[in-house]
Amino acid sequence: MEARSVHARAQARRYTTRQREQPWDRKEQIRFIQLAVCLVLFCAVFIGKGVFPQRLVQVRDQMSRLIGMDTDFRMAFSQLGESLARQDSMLGGLGEFCVEVFGGTTLPDTQVLPSVQPYIQESRAGSLACFSQYIPVEKLSNLTPDTDANPTPEPAAEPDPEPAVAAVGTVLSRASYDGPALPENYTMDHYSLGELETMTPLLGTLHSTYGYRDHPINGVYQFHGGADIGGQEGESIAAFADGKVDYIGQDDSYGLYLQLDHGNGIKSFYAHCSKLCVSKGQLVAMGEKIAEVGSTGNATGPHLHLELKLDGMHLDPTQYVETKSP
Repeated sequence: MEARSVHARAQARRYTTRQREQPWDRKEQIRFIQLAVCLVLFCAVFIGKGVFPQRLVQVRDQMSRLIGMDTDFRMAFSQLGESLARQDSMLGGLGEFCVEVFGGTTLPDTQVLPSVQPYIQESRAGSLACFSQYIPVEKLSNLTPDTDANPTPEPAAEPDPEPAVAAVGTVLSRASYDGPALPENYTMDHYSLGELETMTPLLGTLHSTYGYRDHPINGVYQFHGGADIGGQEGESIAAFADGKVDYIGQDDSYGLYLQLDHGNGIKSFYAHCSKLCVSKGQLVAMGEKIAEVGSTGNATGPHLHLELKLDGMHLDPTQYVETKSP
């Protein structure tokens, strides 16, 4: 009986000796490395406590999951050792370590840890000073917001206000006239027609200007109170502006004629027409056909004799309509 007991104790000693001589199995290695991981992460949490405390809850959850995982920590610690041996920053080495442990690819040297960036941006002045102890200066440059990416928009320039339209009857320019005295109620000055919208009744060649001339038929030097604009027989004559037919008529001098009243004392007169297309009192719109070109009355050929008046004073029509060059 005693011999059996001695034999059992000898076997137990041999088993214990073999166990001590055998290397750790994988489970024991993993448990030991898990304890080391806890220590490393505890240090990281302690360092990060003053850097990004908002992340502590997430780190705690990651630690809890890590303890229960079966991970090859040898390679992770190997990379951590190599990183520290190259004198990289602590957070840079821990970043590479965490990539190996939790999966993913190692961050490039120029890339900042994405989990760090939002917290640095929240309080850049204080946080950058703290991170400068752990992260190289060249990496901190990536954390600085790009102020040129979204520049403060300059206020849109307000458009220049349109110049105010001169009131009807305002003298826009004085004529440098040194000829014979003008007849009563005739002027060479340029007057404003206010906000009246106008157009050229007949675009043609200017045959005779406003002012003194030798009459083409009787040869008498006298004042011509309008502008003669050449045109084809039967060509349409349009209304100078919106208005009302003031009167229509016919005589030996002007032939068929009519006058439009545009309001504010502004009137337009059309003579030597071959046909009148409106009647007295009729409302017309700017550009509406009111007559046709002719050579009725005292005329040498088909043309439009156009006159403009402001409060009974005759104006130079060429200051308000266009004509073709001869």
